Amino acid sequence: MKTTFVLPLLVVFITACGTSAPPVAFQPVQPDPELHDYLASVLGASNEPINLYQAIVAQGVPSRVAQAAFEKYDQFEPWVRNKTYISMIDFTQHSGNLRFYQVHRATGRVSAWAVAHGEGSDPDNDGFAQYFSNIPNSHMSSLGSYLIQEKYVGKYGESLRLDGLEETNDNARARAIVLHPSNYVKDTRPKQGRSWGCPAIPYKWIQTVISRSQDGSFLYAYGINRRNTLGDADILKQWELIPKSLWVDESEAAPVDGE
Repeated sequence: MKTTFVLPLLVVFITACGTSAPPVAFQPVQPDPELHDYLASVLGASNEPINLYQAIVAQGVPSRVAQAAFEKYDQFEPWVRNKTYISMIDFTQHSGNLRFYQVHRATGRVSAWAVAHGEGSDPDNDGFAQYFSNIPNSHMSSLGSYLIQEKYVGKYGESLRLDGLEETNDNARARAIVLHPSNYVKDTRPKQGRSWGCPAIPYKWIQTVISRSQDGSFLYAYGINRRNTLGDADILKQWELIPKSLWVDESEAAPVDGE
């Protein structure tokens, strides 16, 4: 990226994270030869090392998503046990786009594939998620920072539990919002099916994600919430009167073929 853009961003990261270690966005990467040649063609020849932020934006990760995800990663880094990959979802994009990104921190290489959103987030089923919630049984996806946790076997086969780290998603485990594969999500579909809030991905990629991400890697879900959230606190208080073990399982109870 151009220095005029990167330097102000660097100031933000240093202010937030201190100067004891460079922010993750500005850590240098060592691309494999093929990726190095591509990045050189996009960024231009330079004697300066390529940093992680530059590498992933050059490969198509939206800059606003990368910036938000890296800021949150630095905030929650002490809780991240598996640091090899960083995952990002851009829920502002249409579901037909490859909007789930996995970033290899050491090389900067990006993998991208399709991901579903909740049917409550997209009630008119036009492929755009506009409404997000942390409320149980909302069938909506939740925004914010997650840890991708342990593997388990459920309705869709091998899947991954998620723990939300923010007020926008800290009910993820109790709601059973998980990262699972699904037949209604394929990279080639013009529009994906809808889950009940889970970020469902193609079966083709679930073993890759499990091998890279289980046991504590970082995921950030980016989006713009257009719903009125003023009454959420009162609704959540009512749900808190119910044992979480009785909350609706929004992965296992959802239609296997999606909405």
